Amino acid sequence: MSDFLFELGIQEVPVSEIKPIMGQLKNMFQLKLQENLVEFGEIETAATNKRFMLYFSKINERANDKEEQVKGPAKRIAYDENGKPTIALQKFLESNKVELSDLKELDTPKGTYLVVEKKIEGRPTNMILKEIIPTILKELTFSKTMVWNASRVNFIRPVKNLLALFDNRLISIEFAGHHSTSFTYGHILLSDGPVEVKSYREYCELLSKNFVILREDERKEKILSEIKDIEDEYKAHVRMDSHMLEDYIYNNEYPVVFCGEFDKKYLELPQEIISAFMINEKKLMPVFDKSNKLLNIFVGVSNIPDENHYVETGNERVIRATFEDAKFFWDNDRKDDFLALRGDLVNVTFHKDLGNFHEKSERIASLVEFLVKETNNFLLLEPLRDAAYHCKNDLVTRMVREFPSLQGIMGGLYMKEMDINPVTWKAVYGHYEPKGFGTAAMEDIGAGLLSMADKIDNAAAFLSKGMKISSSKDPYGIRRDANGIIKVIIDFKLEFNMNNFIRHAALKFGGDNEEIINDISQKLKELFLSRIENVFKDFLKIRYDVVNSILSSDDFNIYKMYMRANDVLKIVKTPSIEGLVALHRRLKNITKGSPIYNVTEDALVEKEEKLLFDVFKESKARIETSLLEHKYLDGCSQFLEMKPFIDSFFDKVMVNAEDRKLRENRIAFVQRLDQLLSKITDFSLIVEQ
Repeated sequence: MSDFLFELGIQEVPVSEIKPIMGQLKNMFQLKLQENLVEFGEIETAATNKRFMLYFSKINERANDKEEQVKGPAKRIAYDENGKPTIALQKFLESNKVELSDLKELDTPKGTYLVVEKKIEGRPTNMILKEIIPTILKELTFSKTMVWNASRVNFIRPVKNLLALFDNRLISIEFAGHHSTSFTYGHILLSDGPVEVKSYREYCELLSKNFVILREDERKEKILSEIKDIEDEYKAHVRMDSHMLEDYIYNNEYPVVFCGEFDKKYLELPQEIISAFMINEKKLMPVFDKSNKLLNIFVGVSNIPDENHYVETGNERVIRATFEDAKFFWDNDRKDDFLALRGDLVNVTFHKDLGNFHEKSERIASLVEFLVKETNNFLLLEPLRDAAYHCKNDLVTRMVREFPSLQGIMGGLYMKEMDINPVTWKAVYGHYEPKGFGTAAMEDIGAGLLSMADKIDNAAAFLSKGMKISSSKDPYGIRRDANGIIKVIIDFKLEFNMNNFIRHAALKFGGDNEEIINDISQKLKELFLSRIENVFKDFLKIRYDVVNSILSSDDFNIYKMYMRANDVLKIVKTPSIEGLVALHRRLKNITKGSPIYNVTEDALVEKEEKLLFDVFKESKARIETSLLEHKYLDGCSQFLEMKPFIDSFFDKVMVNAEDRKLRENRIAFVQRLDQLLSKITDFSLIVEQ
């Protein structure tokens, strides 16, 4: 067994890209080594914004041998009339270096061919790695790329170095104008330059000596430990979310926590302004006392030790100057009539092809009114309509022009200062949330409804202009907005037909052209279905086959889909699931390809079908009542009560009867059974029983 060390040195990569790139690298190395029959053990990975490392501690020195069947000429042309090998066969034997006795016959639809089984010796692993590494790097995908040298290679950031050692020996490769070496780089500020690496152990030791903490979990532990020391010292707590922690972990190869202070007079500002500026603008963390009151202290993470307190005092100067500006903006913005600022939105472009924010606020108002009625929140109609008209006003305030991350929050705060209806200002305050599905649940239903209206307008707007989105390209955050809408629906248990909401959004961009409206609606529906699949599988960890069975339904009600998925998860764990799956597949097979027929009770002639029809009529109403109440387990149990009658029907009645009327009537009956069971889910798609 040998080992293999690979490091891609690179200029600063955005934190949001690091995990996807590391995942691609690991998956591609695994796949291409497996394709080349190279056996390996566990893979260790590590990443910062400046390097990506993979290490295989156990990897074979050679690929496994393989058996290959080489096809020769057809038997009919391989021998002459005397049974001697023809020239075609002789050439085949010579080129493959085999004898007549090595040949075998292979029967195919086109006749019998002569073949030979050849053993292909596995190639050295270092040669395979030399081939696949440049290929892997070329196949990496990114949200944005750049070209920086004469190689004209598109990559996320300029490549700095390539380290590739197999069994402690250099693998010679070239990519983007860089040739591999046995060197790596230490800390960008605290090390002198490149250092030579002779083994993985030495690689780890050299990085440590040169102020690089390689492993993410060690950097995380150091950060959290030092923050805990500060919390203990001040008897306070530091408010930090997972995104901030991830930024600290990946942006700092030698993270050091520091603490600073600012003048208490700035605590007169709303704490949202102070916290949002620290977090969004300067990547600093606010500190709160035990009663959750903001203190005049901040915490940050530096990439270098701060023994002389230069980092601390530098941040204090920036904070002081910025809070002075914020105080000025806060005092002067409140002198303006905030509601009157809506008129200025005609001068603020939403998008060059999509008009201004005044027009957008009109669309949001229409959409939120639609949602209020669809979700039976009629008491919120007037305050949320006001919120929609004014939710973008803060874009023209001094504060938001200087600090864009405060959008929405400032609008809510200014309206609160004016004693506007709390329903209205709270909706404006929170309407940029949630930013995706993996965030905390919202508390205010008004903010949730306004957020949904704003987000679906974004999606409809950009999709109407032919904007393409994918896993690697989503410049306007459409997928994130769709995930946010799904989260609001689930968190607030909102039940409505998503198709109607989608069409209402599409109408704003389709005018009177039904073809354009339908096209936008279809794109929006495809977006939401793909996001539901992503959320259910990746965030909620629902089985893939259960998710697929839910998505097959025509009922596009996201909260009902969520409820059904959870109940179907319980159903698939019961002993009855095997029978349900078999039954539903049988129903599907019988009705496949048939047009929808009408079932007529008078056309039922056999006693088994008459009896089943009576049971069906009695059960259908009870089952549908259970489903309306989201009692899918009950509905399933009630359907199973019909199963003995359904089995008897299939055993005793010929569905595909020769008589056309009988056949169509029986298929129609089976279609009704299929439709009723499908209201729970498509059990025919369940594969893991």
